[in-house]
Amino acid sequence: MSRAERLTARDAVFVYDEFERHPSNIVAVYAFDATAAGASAPDAATVIAWVRARLGHFRLFQRRLARVPGDLDLPYWVWDADFDIQRHVSMESARDWNAIRARIAEIASTRMDLTRPPWRIHIFEAVTGYPGRPDAAVTLVLLGFHHSAGDGVATRELELKLFDGSALPTPIDSGDAREWSARRALARAVVTQPYRLLRFALGLRSTRAAPSSAPEPLAMRPATRFNRKVDPRFGFDLVRIPMAAVLKAKAAAPERITVNDLVLTVVAGALAAYLDEQGETPADSLAAMVPRSMRGLTHWDSVNQLTQMSVDLHTDIADPVRRLRAIRESVRREKERGGDPAYLRRQERVQTSPAWLLRLAGWGRAQRRFDDVAQVPLSNTTVSNVPPVAERLAFLGAPMISAFGALPIMDGDGLRHLTTSQGDELIISFSADTAMLPDTGHYGELLLRSFDELWQALESHRD
Repeated sequence: MSRAERLTARDAVFVYDEFERHPSNIVAVYAFDATAAGASAPDAATVIAWVRARLGHFRLFQRRLARVPGDLDLPYWVWDADFDIQRHVSMESARDWNAIRARIAEIASTRMDLTRPPWRIHIFEAVTGYPGRPDAAVTLVLLGFHHSAGDGVATRELELKLFDGSALPTPIDSGDAREWSARRALARAVVTQPYRLLRFALGLRSTRAAPSSAPEPLAMRPATRFNRKVDPRFGFDLVRIPMAAVLKAKAAAPERITVNDLVLTVVAGALAAYLDEQGETPADSLAAMVPRSMRGLTHWDSVNQLTQMSVDLHTDIADPVRRLRAIRESVRREKERGGDPAYLRRQERVQTSPAWLLRLAGWGRAQRRFDDVAQVPLSNTTVSNVPPVAERLAFLGAPMISAFGALPIMDGDGLRHLTTSQGDELIISFSADTAMLPDTGHYGELLLRSFDELWQALESHRD
């Protein structure tokens, strides 16, 4: 029997923090070569059968969220007795890439219906004009689910199960809708509330007493055009960089760096160039929010195991190599802070927080106003990355050629980046409020120009 399962507080935050201009969506898109030998043309019946055979890979596929009255306790995952796969899978065909980009943005900005299992799969058939494949038909598979069910690393794990051709899972037990009772959950919450409040209070006292030796990032950064209230419907685009060029640039660096250090430097250059073109160069350096997986560093029982680094982008440094070195050092300091025992103890506060307090905090964040503010806390943009996609993945016989994601924008963060890699290329996708960034194509050009300038500067420095 599939039993009700209470969310952890860290996962429930994505439920309580969600509102119209802050959707908690994970969106990953996979491109497959529809012209390859052995590839089958997808049709509705085949796709439904393909998805149905894989429902056992992920418990979310047949469970929905149930909230305790008054949010006196955290929500539960419960079996959906009315589950209908037809509501979660759709097909669209014969569209060009520009139209698909708009659809991806539309899907990513639309909140999930939490009265049903919060996931969706969209199949886009015979897409034309896809980057790198302008003359070939491509099949795109979009996988979207609610952030409370997992993070980017969890997405990588799920895609392996969906597309690697391994044995199909055992079908999930049909479960029992009667396993969940709001009345019983409320009674349990009332009985355990004193214990949980005591646990929270003790946790607060212990974390306040814990000294930290790691330096904190700057609390405030200058606000830019991208740090205002957003329209949740955003513009979406991506740029492709040959992985061979990325690795050559990495090898030319004067110190040991990571690909993520390079990407942060590229984004910093493009962001600084765009603001300079608008006559809006900030007086001080900007910063990026960079999610970091805590797997292997500590043990959290949540499915979301991310913390947030605030990385100085050093946009006030013009020389690309000096900027790269400075960013590398800023990343090192933030990673050091993230491993500090006092910091880790502070991160545990959320796990003992009462549900009603988490909901109140989410409501408070939704009330924040960004109009006309001169400064914003911690960061100006998001630069996220996910582990490389595995090789030899396929959909209905069509091999995967690339993968990317779309991050929904939110108030105060109207320009967001996501880096993925597949095979011989690295993809930087970005989402932006169209009023803040009317021409995504031009910003894409600035990203490519920033990479070229950095690579040339590194080569000149080595020579």
